Amino acid sequence: MKLEQIIQGLEKLLIKNNYSPQTIKFYKREWKKLELFLIDNYSSTEFSLDKGLAYLEKQYGIVSKYIDGTISQQRVQLLRVIHLLSDYQLHGVLTRRYTASRNQIHLSDEYAVIFNEFLNYLKKNELSYSTIKHYSHISKVFLDYLSQKQVTDIFTIDLAICNSFIKTFSNFSFKTVEQNICGLRYFLRYLHFKNKLTVDLASKIHMPAISKTRSIPSVWTAEELTQLLKAIDRNSPLGKRDYAMILLACILGIRSSDIKNLKFDNFDWENKRISFIQHKTKKPLSLPLPNEVGWAVIDYIRNGRPTFYDTHYIFIKHMPPFDPFSEGNHLNDIIRRYMNKAKIPVTKNRHSGFHSMRHAAASLLLEAGTPLPIITEILGHSNPDITSIYLKTDISKLKECVLPLSFDDETFNIQ
Repeated sequence: MKLEQIIQGLEKLLIKNNYSPQTIKFYKREWKKLELFLIDNYSSTEFSLDKGLAYLEKQYGIVSKYIDGTISQQRVQLLRVIHLLSDYQLHGVLTRRYTASRNQIHLSDEYAVIFNEFLNYLKKNELSYSTIKHYSHISKVFLDYLSQKQVTDIFTIDLAICNSFIKTFSNFSFKTVEQNICGLRYFLRYLHFKNKLTVDLASKIHMPAISKTRSIPSVWTAEELTQLLKAIDRNSPLGKRDYAMILLACILGIRSSDIKNLKFDNFDWENKRISFIQHKTKKPLSLPLPNEVGWAVIDYIRNGRPTFYDTHYIFIKHMPPFDPFSEGNHLNDIIRRYMNKAKIPVTKNRHSGFHSMRHAAASLLLEAGTPLPIITEILGHSNPDITSIYLKTDISKLKECVLPLSFDDETFNIQ
């Protein structure tokens, strides 16, 4: 298909979907550059995804074809320029790989009712914030896709239209494809449960084959973790906070969502334990509190935490209005900041967020000879293969993987 034909159809859809004149102008400017590139290099305006990606590589040095959070927002927009063309060429629709706040999806009245009912259903099922956000997003994108394909009656959905929608995930990273299919299947199960579908389509949609390994992925060595921690200014209030949070993640393997939600009453200082309800699984978890971690938290409470803000949350922002961290803040910028200070390279194939600290904790425990079931319990995982095993967490196992940090071995006291 010629580039000019694709642009003509896409521009109508952009206007119909309330894209701003500035955004449309940006797309048209880039498409004009692409047109010149095609003529100069191929003597034709015939478009393909490969040609579009070749343009991005030559014009901007962009070599990634995935919009997966590993590249800057500016480059995401430039990739979007090409993927819009490719998706319209293949599917005849305006796909929602990336949704800006001012370009929200507007559903028909019928589909809006279905979506809102589904959203309420998600909220009642004790799912995590991130899961609700993702499942609701992919369901809305799917309903929008149905509308563009002139499927106006939810009862007429069939496997063919579902597979057609799944094809729009092409050129996403495998992880994103997996998450999107998982969200779509959940939505289809809901529709079947509510008798809006006579056939259980979710059972007919299978996840792509994935190579699984029993080993725990590790992106951090003990030396790198020590290097990262040394880069933190523990004399500053912000440094004291970040140091304590990172220790909770890399030694105890606590999720960032749980670290953000820790309150004073989650700590039993006398018995050196930390107990809380996990944000993701809604299940209780109680862990021994190694001295290194306990004293880091106490140092922050005593000497770093803003005292004039009244909240039960321990870890808060250090800028007005000194609120607790939001649900959507995964604290990844904190890790990357100290990686830069420590001159630890942030590469494409390396995880560099708070969740990577959790993997590090598991790896260090494994290297220390801790049995996998105990690691599973420490991390608060629910593994069907070991549900029949009841093992008590042993603080000596945690101490085997503690980094070489210096603290006095005293009884915890924050009075």
